[in-house]
Amino acid sequence: MNFSAVCSRRSFTSWFILFGMVVNVTASAGSTATELATVTGAAAKVACSAVFVSGFSLSRAAVDVEQLLRPLAHEFVYEIERRERRLSASASGVVRTALYRPGLGCTLLMETDEPMLRQQAIGVPLPKAVPSQLPWPAGERVDARQLSPGIDRAALNAAMDAALRDETPAGEIDTRALVVVHRGRIVAERYAAGYSKDTRFLGWSASKSVIAALIGTLVTDGKLTLDAEAPVASWHGADDPRRAIKLRHLLTMSSGLAFQEGYYAPGDDSTAMLFERGDMAAYAQSKLLAHELDRVFSYSSGTTNILARIYLDATGGSVLASEEHARRRLFEPAGMSSAVFERDASGAVVGSSYFFATARDWARFGLLHLNRGEINGQRVLAPEWVDFIRAPSSADDRYGGQFWLNDFKDGATERRFPGVPADTYFALGHNSQIVAIIPSRQVVIVRLGWTRGAGRFDLNRHFAAMLDALGESRESDR
Repeated sequence: MNFSAVCSRRSFTSWFILFGMVVNVTASAGSTATELATVTGAAAKVACSAVFVSGFSLSRAAVDVEQLLRPLAHEFVYEIERRERRLSASASGVVRTALYRPGLGCTLLMETDEPMLRQQAIGVPLPKAVPSQLPWPAGERVDARQLSPGIDRAALNAAMDAALRDETPAGEIDTRALVVVHRGRIVAERYAAGYSKDTRFLGWSASKSVIAALIGTLVTDGKLTLDAEAPVASWHGADDPRRAIKLRHLLTMSSGLAFQEGYYAPGDDSTAMLFERGDMAAYAQSKLLAHELDRVFSYSSGTTNILARIYLDATGGSVLASEEHARRRLFEPAGMSSAVFERDASGAVVGSSYFFATARDWARFGLLHLNRGEINGQRVLAPEWVDFIRAPSSADDRYGGQFWLNDFKDGATERRFPGVPADTYFALGHNSQIVAIIPSRQVVIVRLGWTRGAGRFDLNRHFAAMLDALGESRESDR
C-alpha cells in the first residue's frame, strides 16, 4: 500500500481498556488471531475518526488510542493515506483499515469492501453550516458578557475553571470542553488547549440519546409507534417469543434480549459487535431472550444498534435516505451543523457509540430536550416524546428512553448525583461525556473529555457549583 504518512511506532502493554471496562488481551505469542484483530481494528477505527472527523494530527490521535487501549506488549504502526482517506493500524502482521467518507465518518472494513462503502456514500449531503452572525442557537454568535440578573459571574468563572482543572499526575481527568446554557443562552464556555468551538467530540454512549431523538422524529411523525411490535423481520416467526418485543422495550433497555455488555475479553458481545462485525444490528438481533419482557433492565449497546437499523429501514433503507432524513428532521432544525453519525458496513448508524459533534452542538441537543422538543422556533419532537424519554421505565427508576435519570433506586435514600436537581436527566458516555438537562433550572451543562484510568470527573461537585453561581431557586431540587 502506498501511504503518504506513517506514524512512529509506539509500545503498548497487555491491558485493553474500552468504555471503562477492562479487557485482558495477551498480546504475546499466546494471543489468538481474533484477539489481535479486535484490538487492531479498534486502534484503526478510533484513530481514523480522531484524524478525519475531529481534525487531530495522527500523532495526537495515536495518543488518544494509546490511552484508550492502554499499552499492549507489542508494537502498533499507523499508516494513513490522506488522498484516499484511509487509515490502517498493524501489529504482528495483522492489519485493519478504516475508511473515511465525508459526512459519514469512519467505517472499519469488516465484512465489506471499499468499493461498496464508497457506493453507499454517493449523493450523501454534507452538513450545512449555520449562519455565523446569528445568535446561538440559531447561529454561532455567543456573547456571554450579558448575564441575567442573579448570576454571579465571579463564582461561575471559578466553577468553570475548577471543572477544567486537572491536578492528577497523569492528567487522567482530561476535560476538553465545557458549555453552560441558561434560559436558552450560552453563559459560560471553556476549552482546554488544543480544542475549540469547532472541534468535533465523540459522544461514545451519549450517542444512544441521539438515536433516541432520531427514532423520536419518526414517532412524532406517526411512522413508528412506541407500543407496536418492533419491526425486526427475523423475530416475527410464529413461534418466536421475540415478536412480542415492542419499540418501547428496546428504548428502555428492557427487551429481555441476551447481550453481554461487559468488556472483559475479546469475544464479549459489545467488543465483537463493534470491532468484528460489519452488520452490528444483525449481530444483536440474533440474540435470544434471557429475561422476561419489561421486567429486567439490561444495559445493551446491541439494543441501541437494533434501534439504529429500525431507523435506517423506516427512513427508506439506504444511507442516502436516512442521512437526508436525519439532517432534515433533526440536525438542521436544531442548528447541529457539525453532526456526524458514523455508520457500520451495513449502512446503519452505530447508534450505540459513534456520534460526533462540537460542544455547542451537544448543547443544542440538550436545549432541544430542555424545550420539550422545540428549538429555533421549530417543533422537532412531540412534547410527549420528551416526557417519555425522561420518565423512569418500569424496569429501572434510573433509566428512561436511552437517557439516564437522576433518581432513586431500590430504596436508596440519596440520588445518584445529590448536588443537582432530582429532575436532571443525562446523555452519558465513556470518558465522562455528559449532557445534563435540568428543566427546573432551565439549564443545560455539557462536559466533554477523555477521562481514563483512576481519573474521575466529579460531576456532582462541579455541576452543583455552576448551578449555585447561576442563582436559580433550589426549591425543586429535593
